[in-house]
Amino acid sequence: MAITSSKTGARQYENDKNDCVENNSLTQRSINTERRKYCDNLYAAAGEVSKWEKSSEGQLSLYDRKKCMFRWTEDNYQRYRNTEIRVGVELLQSTELISKNVSNYIDWGTELSTNLKNISKKVKEAKSKMRDLREAACKLENCKNDSCNCSQLMVLTGEVPDNCKGESKRKPKKDRPDECEDIGELLDNLICMPKALSFDIDSILKSASEVVGIQVFSNLGTLDPLQKTLFDHSKNFKSHIQLVATTRESDLKKAREKLIECVQESTIATVELYNDRSDFEGALETVDYLCCPECDCVDTDCICDPRLKDCECKICDICDEVKTTFCYEESEPKEAAE
Repeated sequence: MAITSSKTGARQYENDKNDCVENNSLTQRSINTERRKYCDNLYAAAGEVSKWEKSSEGQLSLYDRKKCMFRWTEDNYQRYRNTEIRVGVELLQSTELISKNVSNYIDWGTELSTNLKNISKKVKEAKSKMRDLREAACKLENCKNDSCNCSQLMVLTGEVPDNCKGESKRKPKKDRPDECEDIGELLDNLICMPKALSFDIDSILKSASEVVGIQVFSNLGTLDPLQKTLFDHSKNFKSHIQLVATTRESDLKKAREKLIECVQESTIATVELYNDRSDFEGALETVDYLCCPECDCVDTDCICDPRLKDCECKICDICDEVKTTFCYEESEPKEAAE
């Protein structure tokens, strides 16, 4: 029943009372006395219904707001909680691994730098030795081109050198050992190879110097302060997220308590509203009946016989109706099966 229904019912009672013809009998006066009590209850019940209707309306509106606030707070808390679990923990763990890797890289870089410097030193030593080898090749070439050594070259190579034409009448021995077949080519290689190796050692020394420069320019040691800064910032970020998540968790708990309190108050208002509506409707029906009672069950034509038997039967009918309305009888298993 709406707010207006309680007021309308009270006004309806006044209208019905004006339409009702009352006599001045003793019975009517007794009815009026009892009716006045119900009239007072009716107006009081109407006020209670209006009060709880307003209270229920306000509590339901407050519940909707508290529910939205709880959902918003819960969503906000879940965002920070998930960020702390997913991003914060992962970021901090990653920075720890990065710190470990950077430390290893720095150690490897130091070891690499030492090895590269050692290689460069060895290459320089090899270059100085290569100078001696080239000088030896030059001396060998001078000896080969010296005409005083024509006989020795003919014996070694089995051929007459170009600068030994005067010796062409002397033929080299043909019964030479097999090991001396390629001696001429070997002598040529001993003369020309040191020249090529001299260029190669220059290239190796230059490349070694450039690699050392690259390693020095890379300078992995600069990563150490960077990774420390990253670790500190990551740790501060995680601490901040944890602090905010803890605060949001506390806010969520308070919002939940307020929502539960609001649900309790809303339930109380709703139940009280329906209770007072029931009281109001009962009072309204009673007053309406007492305004113009229709006692058609009374046998007014009979003087010497009982006149209220029919009223008694109607009350019994009401009892049977109440039983079927408010009582639940379980069906027999057989009837349930059928």
